[in-house]
Amino acid sequence: MLHRRDPRAKVVALVFACVCMVSEPRGDLVPFWFYIPLVLLLIALSSIPIRFYLKRCLIAAPFILMAAFLLPLSHSPALAASDSVTVLPYVDDMLSILFRALGAVLAITILTSTEKFHRLLRGLHELRMPRILGLLSALMYRYIYIIHDEWLRTNIARKSRTPGKLELSRFTVYGRQIGMIFIRSWERAENVYKAMISRGFTGEFPLSGPLVFRSSDWAFLCIVSLAFISVRIWI
Repeated sequence: MLHRRDPRAKVVALVFACVCMVSEPRGDLVPFWFYIPLVLLLIALSSIPIRFYLKRCLIAAPFILMAAFLLPLSHSPALAASDSVTVLPYVDDMLSILFRALGAVLAITILTSTEKFHRLLRGLHELRMPRILGLLSALMYRYIYIIHDEWLRTNIARKSRTPGKLELSRFTVYGRQIGMIFIRSWERAENVYKAMISRGFTGEFPLSGPLVFRSSDWAFLCIVSLAFISVRIWI
C-alpha cells in the first residue's frame, strides 16, 4: 500500500511523525504506547520484512545507546565527578531518548524503503527543497556505486597479494586499501564527470514523469499526520 503513495505525501506525513515523536518531553513515556502501534502499522502496510527494519535499527543502535547511557553524566557536574553514578532516577529519560530516536529511525526507514530514490528526489523538488541539496544527493547516490566498485576491485587485489594471515597490521593494510580506493574513485569520478559534460550535462538531472497527487494520497497524508499530531497534543 505505501509503495503506491505519492512521495510528497509520504515525506510530509513521516516528517510530521518524526517531529511529533522527537518533540515529546524528556521522560514522558505514555505517548509511546500510542506511537509504537502507529509505527508498527506503517511497517505492516509497507509489506517489507521486519528483519529489514531491525538491521537498520542495529546500525543506529550504538549511537542511540551511547546518547541514552551518557545522559546521567550530563545532568550535574557533581554527578559526573562522583565515583558511583546512579542511573535509576534517569531511567525514564533514557528510555524516552531511546524510543524517540528509534521511532525517528523507523520513520525514515519506512520512507526510504517504500520509495524509489529518483521519485523521492522528485517529490522533495516539488516540495521546494533547495536545488543544490537535490543535486548533491543525486550525485552522491550515483557515485556511491563507483566507490563500491573500487572497493570490490581493490579487495580482490589485496586478497590475491596477501593470501592467508596478514603479515602487517590490519590497520596498515586496510588504511592503504582505503587510500587506494579514494585515489582511484577520484580518477573515475573525473572521467565520469567529463563524460557527462561531453553529453550535455548542465548541472540539472532530467526529471522523471510528473507526479500525480490522488485522493488516496490526501487521505494517507491526513490520517497519518492527524494520528501523530493527536497523540502529541492530547496524550
